[in-house]
Amino acid sequence: MYKKARPNKPLLLIAFVLTTMIFPASSLGKPAGDISIDKNKVRNRLEHGEVVVDLRDIGNTKYVEGRVLINESPDKVWPIMVNPFEFQGKISPRMKAVEVMADQSNRSVLKVTLDVMLIPHFTYVVESLYENGQSIEFHRVGGMLKDFRGTWVMNPIDGGHKTELIYCMYIDPGFPVPQWIIREGVKNELPKTLMALRQRILAVSEHPSTKERRTILAAFLKLPHHRSIGGSNVDEANNLSSEKYNETCASANGTKISLATQ
Repeated sequence: MYKKARPNKPLLLIAFVLTTMIFPASSLGKPAGDISIDKNKVRNRLEHGEVVVDLRDIGNTKYVEGRVLINESPDKVWPIMVNPFEFQGKISPRMKAVEVMADQSNRSVLKVTLDVMLIPHFTYVVESLYENGQSIEFHRVGGMLKDFRGTWVMNPIDGGHKTELIYCMYIDPGFPVPQWIIREGVKNELPKTLMALRQRILAVSEHPSTKERRTILAAFLKLPHHRSIGGSNVDEANNLSSEKYNETCASANGTKISLATQ
Protein backbone atom coordinates (compact mmCIF):
# COMPACT_ATOMS: atom_id res chain seq x y z
CA MET A 1 0.00 0.00 0.00
CA TYR A 2 1.38 3.42 -0.97
CA LYS A 3 2.22 5.70 1.95
CA LYS A 4 2.62 9.45 1.72
CA ALA A 5 6.22 10.55 2.27
CA ARG A 6 6.95 12.09 5.65
CA PRO A 7 8.52 15.56 5.73
CA ASN A 8 12.27 15.73 6.32
CA LYS A 9 12.60 17.43 9.71
CA PRO A 10 15.78 19.47 9.08
CA LEU A 11 14.39 20.83 5.81
CA LEU A 12 11.07 21.55 7.46
CA LEU A 13 12.88 23.45 10.21
CA ILE A 14 14.47 25.69 7.61
CA ALA A 15 11.05 26.33 6.09
CA PHE A 16 9.63 27.02 9.55
CA VAL A 17 12.34 29.51 10.43
CA LEU A 18 11.91 31.41 7.18
CA THR A 19 8.32 32.23 8.14
CA THR A 20 9.73 34.54 10.81
CA MET A 21 10.91 36.97 8.16
CA ILE A 22 7.72 38.88 8.55
CA PHE A 23 9.32 42.29 8.93
CA PRO A 24 10.09 42.70 5.22
CA ALA A 25 6.67 41.59 4.24
CA SER A 26 4.27 43.45 2.13
CA SER A 27 1.01 45.15 1.57
CA LEU A 28 -1.40 46.16 4.28
CA GLY A 29 -4.97 45.78 3.12
CA LYS A 30 -7.49 43.02 3.90
CA PRO A 31 -7.67 39.67 2.16
CA ALA A 32 -11.16 38.31 1.76
CA GLY A 33 -13.04 36.02 -0.55
CA ASP A 34 -10.57 33.16 -1.06
CA ILE A 35 -10.28 32.09 2.54
CA SER A 36 -12.14 28.82 2.94
CA ILE A 37 -13.50 29.53 6.41
CA ASP A 38 -16.72 31.48 6.95
CA LYS A 39 -15.98 35.16 7.67
CA ASN A 40 -18.05 35.20 10.86
CA LYS A 41 -16.26 32.11 12.14
CA VAL A 42 -12.89 33.70 11.31
CA ARG A 43 -13.84 36.85 13.22
CA ASN A 44 -14.98 34.79 16.19
CA ARG A 45 -11.76 32.80 16.27
CA LEU A 46 -9.67 35.95 16.02
CA GLU A 47 -11.62 37.55 18.87
CA HIS A 48 -10.78 34.50 20.99
CA GLY A 49 -7.07 34.98 20.37
CA GLU A 50 -6.51 32.36 17.70
CA VAL A 51 -4.29 32.72 14.66
CA VAL A 52 -6.24 31.69 11.55
CA VAL A 53 -4.15 30.09 8.80
CA ASP A 54 -5.33 29.16 5.32
CA LEU A 55 -4.16 28.89 1.70
CA ARG A 56 -4.77 31.46 -1.02
CA ASP A 57 -4.35 30.98 -4.77
CA ILE A 58 -2.71 33.93 -6.52
CA GLY A 59 -2.41 33.06 -10.20
CA ASN A 60 -0.82 29.63 -10.35
CA THR A 61 0.88 30.00 -6.97
CA LYS A 62 -0.42 28.90 -3.58
CA TYR A 63 0.35 31.33 -0.77
CA VAL A 64 0.04 30.64 2.94
CA GLU A 65 -2.07 33.26 4.70
CA GLY A 66 -2.16 33.97 8.44
CA ARG A 67 -4.39 36.35 10.42
CA VAL A 68 -4.12 37.61 13.97
CA LEU A 69 -6.02 40.21 15.99
CA ILE A 70 -3.95 42.60 18.12
CA ASN A 71 -5.50 44.72 20.85
CA GLU A 72 -3.58 47.81 19.81
CA SER A 73 -4.16 50.48 17.18
CA PRO A 74 -2.35 50.30 13.80
CA ASP A 75 0.01 53.13 14.78
CA LYS A 76 1.28 50.92 17.64
CA VAL A 77 1.57 47.83 15.45
CA TRP A 78 3.40 49.34 12.46
CA PRO A 79 6.68 50.48 14.12
CA ILE A 80 7.25 47.03 15.64
CA MET A 81 6.13 45.03 12.62
CA VAL A 82 8.47 46.76 10.16
CA ASN A 83 11.51 46.90 12.47
CA PRO A 84 13.91 44.01 11.74
CA PHE A 85 15.77 44.64 15.00
CA GLU A 86 12.61 43.82 16.96
CA PHE A 87 12.65 40.40 15.29
CA GLN A 88 16.34 39.76 15.85
CA GLY A 89 16.65 37.69 19.02
CA LYS A 90 13.18 38.67 20.27
CA ILE A 91 10.28 37.72 18.00
CA SER A 92 12.56 35.41 16.01
CA PRO A 93 15.24 33.88 18.27
CA ARG A 94 16.99 32.18 15.32
CA MET A 95 17.59 35.47 13.55
CA LYS A 96 21.22 36.14 14.44
CA ALA A 97 22.13 39.20 12.37
CA VAL A 98 20.54 41.94 10.28
CA GLU A 99 22.51 44.20 7.97
CA VAL A 100 20.70 47.23 6.55
CA MET A 101 22.01 47.57 3.00
CA ALA A 102 19.56 50.31 1.93
CA ASP A 103 17.29 52.41 4.11
CA GLN A 104 14.68 54.81 2.75
CA SER A 105 11.25 55.67 4.08
CA ASN A 106 9.58 53.77 1.24
CA ARG A 107 12.19 51.06 0.66
CA SER A 108 14.70 48.90 2.47
CA VAL A 109 17.15 46.16 1.52
CA LEU A 110 18.12 43.83 4.35
CA LYS A 111 20.66 41.04 4.59
CA VAL A 112 19.47 38.52 7.15
CA THR A 113 21.45 35.70 8.75
CA LEU A 114 19.68 32.82 10.46
CA ASP A 115 21.06 30.11 12.70
CA VAL A 116 19.26 26.92 11.69
CA MET A 117 19.97 23.22 11.96
CA LEU A 118 22.60 21.98 9.49
CA ILE A 119 23.12 25.51 8.11
CA PRO A 120 24.45 27.73 10.95
CA HIS A 121 24.74 30.82 8.72
CA PHE A 122 21.74 30.77 6.41
CA THR A 123 21.73 34.15 4.65
CA TYR A 124 19.33 35.87 2.27
CA VAL A 125 18.71 39.41 1.00
CA VAL A 126 15.20 40.87 0.78
CA GLU A 127 13.89 44.13 -0.65
CA SER A 128 10.81 45.67 0.96
CA LEU A 129 8.61 48.43 -0.44
CA TYR A 130 6.55 50.51 2.01
CA GLU A 131 3.55 52.56 0.97
CA ASN A 132 1.97 55.31 3.10
CA GLY A 133 2.75 53.57 6.35
CA GLN A 134 0.11 50.97 5.60
CA SER A 135 1.55 48.53 3.07
CA ILE A 136 4.75 46.62 2.46
CA GLU A 137 5.72 44.45 -0.48
CA PHE A 138 8.73 42.18 -0.25
CA HIS A 139 10.73 39.88 -2.50
CA ARG A 140 14.01 38.06 -2.35
CA VAL A 141 16.87 39.69 -4.31
CA GLY A 142 19.84 37.57 -3.23
CA GLY A 143 21.23 34.94 -0.91
CA MET A 144 20.51 31.26 -0.32
CA LEU A 145 16.76 31.36 -0.95
CA LYS A 146 15.49 30.63 -4.44
CA ASP A 147 12.26 32.59 -3.99
CA PHE A 148 10.58 34.46 -1.13
CA ARG A 149 7.72 36.94 -1.57
CA GLY A 150 4.40 37.95 -0.10
CA THR A 151 2.30 40.67 1.45
CA TRP A 152 1.11 42.10 4.81
CA VAL A 153 -2.33 43.44 5.53
CA MET A 154 -3.14 45.72 8.47
CA ASN A 155 -6.76 46.68 9.18
CA PRO A 156 -8.15 48.85 11.99
CA ILE A 157 -10.88 47.15 14.03
CA ASP A 158 -13.35 48.45 16.62
CA GLY A 159 -12.96 52.14 15.91
CA GLY A 160 -9.22 51.80 15.34
CA HIS A 161 -8.53 50.47 18.85
CA LYS A 162 -7.53 47.05 17.50
CA THR A 163 -5.66 45.79 14.43
CA GLU A 164 -6.23 42.77 12.25
CA LEU A 165 -2.87 41.76 10.83
CA ILE A 166 -2.76 39.51 7.78
CA TYR A 167 0.36 37.94 6.32
CA CYS A 168 0.48 36.23 2.93
CA MET A 169 3.70 34.57 1.78
CA TYR A 170 5.28 32.11 -0.66
CA ILE A 171 8.67 30.53 -0.25
CA ASP A 172 10.87 28.22 -2.29
CA PRO A 173 14.11 27.49 -0.39
CA GLY A 174 15.68 25.90 -3.45
CA PHE A 175 15.93 22.47 -1.86
CA PRO A 176 14.47 19.35 -3.53
CA VAL A 177 11.40 19.39 -1.27
CA PRO A 178 7.80 19.27 -2.59
CA GLN A 179 5.87 22.52 -2.16
CA TRP A 180 3.15 20.78 -0.13
CA ILE A 181 5.77 19.96 2.51
CA ILE A 182 7.00 23.56 2.57
CA ARG A 183 3.43 24.85 2.88
CA GLU A 184 2.67 22.46 5.73
CA GLY A 185 5.79 23.62 7.53
CA VAL A 186 4.83 27.26 7.11
CA LYS A 187 1.24 26.59 8.22
CA ASN A 188 2.49 24.90 11.39
CA GLU A 189 5.00 27.57 12.32
CA LEU A 190 3.20 30.73 11.24
CA PRO A 191 0.87 30.89 14.31
CA LYS A 192 3.91 30.86 16.62
CA THR A 193 5.48 33.76 14.77
CA LEU A 194 2.32 35.86 14.68
CA MET A 195 1.64 35.22 18.36
CA ALA A 196 5.21 36.21 19.22
CA LEU A 197 4.76 39.40 17.21
CA ARG A 198 1.50 40.16 19.02
CA GLN A 199 3.10 39.56 22.41
CA ARG A 200 6.00 41.85 21.55
CA ILE A 201 3.67 44.65 20.41
CA LEU A 202 1.62 44.39 23.62
CA ALA A 203 4.77 44.31 25.76
CA VAL A 204 6.21 47.44 24.15
CA SER A 205 2.86 49.21 24.48
CA GLU A 206 2.79 48.45 28.19
CA HIS A 207 6.48 49.21 28.74
CA PRO A 208 7.61 51.74 26.06
CA SER A 209 11.15 51.84 27.44
CA THR A 210 11.70 48.27 26.22
CA LYS A 211 11.22 49.28 22.58
CA GLU A 212 14.25 48.55 20.39
CA ARG A 213 16.14 51.79 19.70
CA ARG A 214 17.58 50.61 16.41
CA THR A 215 15.11 50.72 13.56
CA ILE A 216 14.65 51.68 9.91
CA LEU A 217 13.16 54.82 8.36
CA ALA A 218 9.94 53.07 7.32
CA ALA A 219 9.01 52.73 11.00
CA PHE A 220 8.44 56.51 11.13
CA LEU A 221 5.91 56.61 8.32
CA LYS A 222 2.61 58.13 9.38
CA LEU A 223 -0.44 55.98 8.82
CA PRO A 224 -3.31 57.59 6.91
CA HIS A 225 -6.77 57.82 8.41
CA HIS A 226 -8.42 54.41 8.34
CA ARG A 227 -12.11 53.63 8.31
CA SER A 228 -12.52 51.02 10.98
CA ILE A 229 -13.99 47.64 10.11
CA GLY A 230 -17.07 46.95 12.15
CA GLY A 231 -20.81 47.39 12.42
CA SER A 232 -22.86 47.71 9.22
CA ASN A 233 -19.79 48.50 7.11
CA VAL A 234 -18.09 45.13 7.51
CA ASP A 235 -18.88 43.78 4.04
CA GLU A 236 -18.01 47.07 2.34
CA ALA A 237 -14.69 47.27 4.21
CA ASN A 238 -13.93 43.64 3.36
CA ASN A 239 -14.49 44.29 -0.33
CA LEU A 240 -12.40 47.46 -0.41
CA SER A 241 -9.45 45.97 1.44
CA SER A 242 -9.67 42.74 -0.53
CA GLU A 243 -9.11 44.73 -3.72
CA LYS A 244 -5.98 46.31 -2.26
CA TYR A 245 -4.74 42.98 -0.95
CA ASN A 246 -5.23 41.17 -4.24
CA GLU A 247 -3.55 44.02 -6.11
CA THR A 248 -0.39 43.80 -4.01
CA CYS A 249 -0.37 40.00 -3.98
CA ALA A 250 -0.60 40.03 -7.77
CA SER A 251 2.31 42.47 -7.91
CA ALA A 252 4.41 40.29 -5.63
CA ASN A 253 3.50 37.29 -7.74
CA GLY A 254 4.35 39.01 -11.02
CA THR A 255 6.68 41.89 -11.74
CA LYS A 256 8.78 41.58 -8.61
CA ILE A 257 9.64 37.95 -9.19
CA SER A 258 12.02 38.83 -12.00
CA LEU A 259 14.23 40.41 -9.35
CA ALA A 260 13.89 37.49 -6.98
CA THR A 261 15.00 34.86 -9.46
CA GLN A 262 17.98 36.53 -11.08
